[in-house]
Amino acid sequence: MSHQAENRQKFLDYNAARNVSERRYDGFRNELKYVSRVKALSANFKLLDIGCGPGLFTEFCMENGLEGAGIDFDGRLIKNAKERLEKRGMRALFSVGRAEELPYKEGVFDVCVANSLLEHVQDWQKTLREATRVLKAGGVLVFWTTNRLHPFQHEINHFPFYPWIPGTMKKRILKKITESHPSMVNYTEHPAIHWFTYEQLKAFLNGLGYKIYTRLDLIERSDLKGWKAAIKTGLFWVQNIHIFRYLYYFYSSDVSVYAMKLGRPS
Repeated sequence: MSHQAENRQKFLDYNAARNVSERRYDGFRNELKYVSRVKALSANFKLLDIGCGPGLFTEFCMENGLEGAGIDFDGRLIKNAKERLEKRGMRALFSVGRAEELPYKEGVFDVCVANSLLEHVQDWQKTLREATRVLKAGGVLVFWTTNRLHPFQHEINHFPFYPWIPGTMKKRILKKITESHPSMVNYTEHPAIHWFTYEQLKAFLNGLGYKIYTRLDLIERSDLKGWKAAIKTGLFWVQNIHIFRYLYYFYSSDVSVYAMKLGRPS
């Protein structure tokens, strides 16, 4: 087996183990809960999972009454998704394709999800434009991606403060890691190459005609459990005072976006 083929198999094995151990329905339920705070969900809504991988979130949404579709550039992962759902007597429209060139008509979907995707694609602006194109007016775009402000991350293992390194230096370091230490990027051939701030993405999405929220805007006091319950009394200040919001952006390991496409629904 060639070195490239060996890394490819390790990548598939890693994702198989990860998708079993991380199939956390509480996390999926939370995701739909926050989406529903932007737009009430209906059983006939069509959801597109862009960069769906093995389609676990697509499957969960179908279990909760939504019509699911998923797309990913990795044909092996799409094959696994189709086979798993067929065994359950479920059928979703899974396709192999690129996020920058979605094979759908305009205004087809009520919800587009693109979690942990933007950091990996070559053209993140085109990816967001394509998601906007296939989303209905009044529909919701949801994604999580890398946070340039947070010093720790899960994209380059064992490398704290990587997001703070200048871009040109990042490229050289990432090339060396990918070639010599593939386990640090979980054996993927497409490691994270983009790092974002919420304000950067908000400005871009404003230009595409969205009303934009981050998860901070959608949190309610009743959501705060365990040690987070201690900040219930200060939630209003964190949500509404600029300096506290900025500190939250440093604290959060990801940039989360929930955006409603403005315009008159068809």
